[in-house]
Amino acid sequence: MKRIDDMPDDHRGNAYEVVTAALAYNRFLAGKPAFNEIARVSWKLAQRPHPVRDVRVGHLPKSTAHELVRGKYSRVRRWDLVASLWATLAEIAERAGRDVSELISLEELRLHHDAVGRPPRPEAAPAARTADAGAAGEAAGGARVRSAPPVAQAGHDALPAPAGRTAAARLWLLADTRRRGGQAWWRPYGDVVPCYDEIRLTLEPELSVIKIYAPDRVPELLRTEYYAHIMAGIDFPGASDGKRARMVELCRRRQEILHRPDPPQLWVLLDERALRTALGGSFMMRGQLSRLIELARLRHITLQLVSAESAEHAVTEGPITIMQLPERHHPYLVYIQQRAYGLYPHESNDVDYFVHAFGELAISAAPPDKTVERLRGMLERPWATGG
Repeated sequence: MKRIDDMPDDHRGNAYEVVTAALAYNRFLAGKPAFNEIARVSWKLAQRPHPVRDVRVGHLPKSTAHELVRGKYSRVRRWDLVASLWATLAEIAERAGRDVSELISLEELRLHHDAVGRPPRPEAAPAARTADAGAAGEAAGGARVRSAPPVAQAGHDALPAPAGRTAAARLWLLADTRRRGGQAWWRPYGDVVPCYDEIRLTLEPELSVIKIYAPDRVPELLRTEYYAHIMAGIDFPGASDGKRARMVELCRRRQEILHRPDPPQLWVLLDERALRTALGGSFMMRGQLSRLIELARLRHITLQLVSAESAEHAVTEGPITIMQLPERHHPYLVYIQQRAYGLYPHESNDVDYFVHAFGELAISAAPPDKTVERLRGMLERPWATGG
């Protein structure tokens, strides 16, 4: 895996693998239709007088579909072909009775396409740090902006902004969220909330999409009360019984967003080694496995187990959370959590890197249905959770 921000501008096409990987993932969820079938369905969709899923579908010959999914990463594809393949795969998935909400969205695909497909940036002299950007950076945790965001071009307001502007927008969003934290819902639990977790907790009820890579623990949003109680004692051994109880209550309050009428889309990649622990005993894990199986049935929750082999190539030892607000003009946010601190990178290259890494792990992880089968197998053989 190559970092996008390590690549010279004239080789940014090499980073296009994130788009190719997304298309391959959607094809997998659609049942891995043959390229002949993709060509046939796209031809029929191209005959329709109206757009299909907001896309004016063009015919995709077998060779074109193959190139879009399996071609060389260094070649940036035309967006109309990418969008046509996306709509065709969504149509095939729906006809097969599959849950199309699990597909990578057209909006997200466009974000990645534009991020790596734009022309090389012209070199510019370093700009002085502006007062407004500097204030936003300090409010967001000391991050710095080297230049003011570029002016938007007419006719492109609906497209993802250039990297510099997106980074500045991300800084503003982080700073604004930190300011709003003073009146946030979690304030009654402020004594058990680390300062680096405040931004995530403030944003969480407002998010439309939450993606989590969990390498060593079940994420808080999926924990049972007993699992949360045991983890609170392990993570904060000096905390009083009262504080631990408040940590468990905070965990329960956070989970309420999953059961409201308009829940966020939650996508969790869980390292299977997190389920093979002796901490808390087999009783704790039996209850937690049952909870995971139950939650995995919900349409708005996607759960995939990551094998130990795939997890070895993960980019960080701690959890990664990717957050998206419902308004499209807001950029993605990434939260990297470690034992004693948390980071919110704002540079577009860094955020793109972690979004890319999540996508790669998702492709190598067990599909949702196979994940549930493996969870049931663990539940039927409780001894397996201890080894």
